[in-house]
Amino acid sequence: MSYDSESEATKSYTLAWIAALLLLVGFVVGLLIYPPLYEAPKGEAGQMTLFIGRFHPILLHLPIGSLIFLAMLEVLCMGRKGEAKHGSTALLALFVGAAGSVMAVLAGIMLSREGGYTGGNFSLHQTMGIIGTAGVLLALVIRLMAMGQGNWELLHAYRALFFLSFGIMSLGAHFGGNLSHGSKFLTQHAPEPIKSQMIAMEKWMLTLVETPKAEKTEEKAPEAPKATEAPKMVEAPTPTATPTTPPPTPAAGEKLVFANLIQPIFVAKCNKCHGEEKQKGDLRLDTYEFTMAGGSESAEKKNNIVPGKPADSLTYQLVISAEDEDMHMPPEGKDQLTKEEIAILKWWIEQGASNTQKLDLAALPADLQAAASALSK
Repeated sequence: MSYDSESEATKSYTLAWIAALLLLVGFVVGLLIYPPLYEAPKGEAGQMTLFIGRFHPILLHLPIGSLIFLAMLEVLCMGRKGEAKHGSTALLALFVGAAGSVMAVLAGIMLSREGGYTGGNFSLHQTMGIIGTAGVLLALVIRLMAMGQGNWELLHAYRALFFLSFGIMSLGAHFGGNLSHGSKFLTQHAPEPIKSQMIAMEKWMLTLVETPKAEKTEEKAPEAPKATEAPKMVEAPTPTATPTTPPPTPAAGEKLVFANLIQPIFVAKCNKCHGEEKQKGDLRLDTYEFTMAGGSESAEKKNNIVPGKPADSLTYQLVISAEDEDMHMPPEGKDQLTKEEIAILKWWIEQGASNTQKLDLAALPADLQAAASALSK
């Protein structure tokens, strides 16, 4: 059934068809040249690839704005008069949103060639971005067909596909936000009933793409031996332990310097880029073992943390460098370590950077005890 708009039905959409087909071909060719990766890249990416990839956070705002505007416009177009009045504007917004989505997805795949992007949040962000973009491109083709034929039923099919694709893209954007801001960014201040539902749904979706972690089974190993093997597990951890060695478990009420002072600093200021989900420079700071192992800049020299020597420890040197320097961490504009947190990090390294050192607030310099007390709560 056609809708009542002779002018719409007789319009030529030749240029729009050419543009849409170019977008489709560009998207497919782009994915063939830069197939999505779900593991660390095996080689170094070219300079131009990395240059374009860095535009991903900028480019993604174009489709977001265009598609949100289109979603509101499509509500008006659900009536025949609204479609006749706003259909051409909706087509333009759809085209801009589709073009922006293609550019953002391809730039995002290029950005992933830098390395450091792994885990469930990244997998869902990338996959939903690609599926959503493909859906929006198909929706563009269906809308052009519907407008060219004046077919009202085809317009209904288009809108169903568009809103589904937009929903998938929006959900994928949420997991992208987890990568940039941490997994609690969106849910932290949500009302409790909504928060619990969001977290449950998120965890369920992550189970679809994440494999069971070996660490979870290894954590149970120290509990199994009861008599003869238990003492061996206590003696195993050392300051140079490998990432597979589980850290010692403190006794009830006992606190450790790394677990209760250093790790809270890393969680708050570092692990969004150097944690389980994302490892810029192949560096993880979410466990003691990975902290000591270092990343691509320090693994070979074993100087990420040098026990007793803050001046030789790369992580410490980066946090005390000038904020406008390229190598300064956290990067300029991010939440920086306070002077007390930096001093606590230095003190820990000077004390030997141990994983087993018990926390005694009285042993810290007097000017650090208040900050240490707040961190260890």
